[in-house]
Amino acid sequence: MPIVKKQPAVLTREVRMEEPVSVLLDDYAQFIESSPDHVVNSILKKTLWRDQDYRKWWEQRRSRAGDGRAERASKS
Repeated sequence: MPIVKKQPAVLTREVRMEEPVSVLLDDYAQFIESSPDHVVNSILKKTLWRDQDYRKWWEQRRSRAGDGRAERASKS
């Protein structure tokens, strides 16, 4: 097992944001000496994962998908 994990795939996605948010993003990226892309990725991961309702929904979808795979496998 490697010590360093493979870098996740990086996709290009266009988003629109309010001007004050864009300025804040650029300022924060400069403050931590990083790129705005890194800031957006980090903030989205932390913020969305903290949403308990989202996590419950995600777990339910995941368990349903697992049930479907098991059911399809048993029919083969």
